[in-house]
Amino acid sequence: MISVPQRRVLLLEIRDQTTKTVSFNALNLETNSFLWTNLVLDEPWWVSLAGAEDDTMLFTIYLEHQNPDKKGILAYGIHKPSLRWWNNDFSLVTLNRKSLLGYSLKMGQKLVLLDLQNGQELLSATTSDATPIPGPVQYLEGTTHFNTVKTFLDRKLNLSVVSALEYFEYDDKILVSYYVTENGLANYLIVFDTKGTVRLHEKLDEHLKGIGLDTFFVLSGCVIFVKNREELVSYFL
Repeated sequence: MISVPQRRVLLLEIRDQTTKTVSFNALNLETNSFLWTNLVLDEPWWVSLAGAEDDTMLFTIYLEHQNPDKKGILAYGIHKPSLRWWNNDFSLVTLNRKSLLGYSLKMGQKLVLLDLQNGQELLSATTSDATPIPGPVQYLEGTTHFNTVKTFLDRKLNLSVVSALEYFEYDDKILVSYYVTENGLANYLIVFDTKGTVRLHEKLDEHLKGIGLDTFFVLSGCVIFVKNREELVSYFL
């Protein structure tokens, strides 16, 4: 699930574990109607949404299934979902409205800057060439930030958080997506104000086999998430 604020569009990735297929959909948030549905790429499973800017959406394609570091990138139009360009040796780090920054593995691990519109390599690249899109940051179990938030949730609500969490600060709110053990993993979203008062506490999904990424996002003052893999929910913060 990726938001495109400039276009007021939400991109959705739907995975079917049974058939090992993935499809993509674009929802217009202003009209609450789909621009298009069930976009299927030539690669049926080893591909995922990587990012979006303005009228371009990016997909990461995993070129060697036994080597997840071997990645390529595909660029499609959003309003007309057709292929614009591709690069078979590019691992995306971040992007802005003009370019995307990532790594090429052909010559070791080389930092590469590509033009967003045509995929052509620009002359030089540094980590300051593209600005990350604001959103939740994922902290894995065992890291310092994970342990800090885990301790706070344990003391505040007696929660035993496991595996990973996503953390985001927005205005006077703190949003945390976390996992607990409940017949597998269960994913919850909790929102605090600056006084530590719980403003929202929702179960996003349960009976999970693994953790997710970008389980929520904030757009135009609202937190938006998918609940139980079938319901799109929005709350005004």
